[in-house]
Amino acid sequence: MVYTQLLGCILFLSACDSQPASDEPGQALVRVDGEEITVIQLNDELNRAKVQPDQIDQAKQQLLESMIDRQLMVAEAKRNQLDRAPNVMRAIERAKMQIIAQSYMQTTLNHVDEPTDAEISQYHNEHPELFENRNKYHLTFLRYPVNNLNDELNSAINSAQSISEATQLLDKNQISYLRDKMTRTTMDMPPQMIARLRETKQGEMFLVSENTTNLLVFVDNVENSPVSIEDARSQIFLYLLNQKRREAAQAAITQLRADAEIDYLHARQDTSSETEAEANTTVQSLSPLLDSEEDDKLLDDTLLQNESIERGISGLK
Repeated sequence: MVYTQLLGCILFLSACDSQPASDEPGQALVRVDGEEITVIQLNDELNRAKVQPDQIDQAKQQLLESMIDRQLMVAEAKRNQLDRAPNVMRAIERAKMQIIAQSYMQTTLNHVDEPTDAEISQYHNEHPELFENRNKYHLTFLRYPVNNLNDELNSAINSAQSISEATQLLDKNQISYLRDKMTRTTMDMPPQMIARLRETKQGEMFLVSENTTNLLVFVDNVENSPVSIEDARSQIFLYLLNQKRREAAQAAITQLRADAEIDYLHARQDTSSETEAEANTTVQSLSPLLDSEEDDKLLDDTLLQNESIERGISGLK
């Protein structure tokens, strides 16, 4: 993840540019060839690692040893002048710019108002399919690669009447696959998925094509599973808050572009939607600032990948 890589880079930078810590008693935990590692640095590592309270004591020692190893590597890299290598210098400069940009965006997002009770109630009322009319879907899915499928086999699988029939065809042709079951409600899925499932009756299945894999989804059972606004309030709150943050981030980038003088030095096709698209791209690159959990990804043409099931069909978070 971009944000995780950047955190690693800033830690690398702090080690590269570190100055001897204060001589105040109790601040330094260890000296590595004269370079101090302090309590503040260790606490910063603990915060970044999001260590659970009951694991702090064990994590402190592990992180301290890791910081010692890192300091030794940094010192050796400097002795070999690796910190002056062009690719390293470029990576450091890029990381610094990205971190500063993220700091600006974080400041912007800190001013976003939290969703009000009225906004939460409005969203609840406008989406009965997610709450009052919520359905629970019991699904069986089959995920298999398409690279080794010829047209005849692909057509046969697409015409299969059941998951078992499809797996028999894959077994016969010695093609590996993943078969599993899952249960999801309409409150846990993005709109595209809800619409796709509503078109499919119990006992039917449909196919989703991906870049290198296909997903065959069978609807085992559909249950009515309504949820009250009280039970859904926290999820709606987080969803609306993240939506506000995305909109604020996009608006900020769009405004910065509008105020700036940007001269492209090479030929570039001009389209009316470029500015908005570029703003969206920038917002996505800063997405770790928008929420602490994975965003509610929309599955355009992807339904149940093994990991995409958990990542993509995250719905309201």
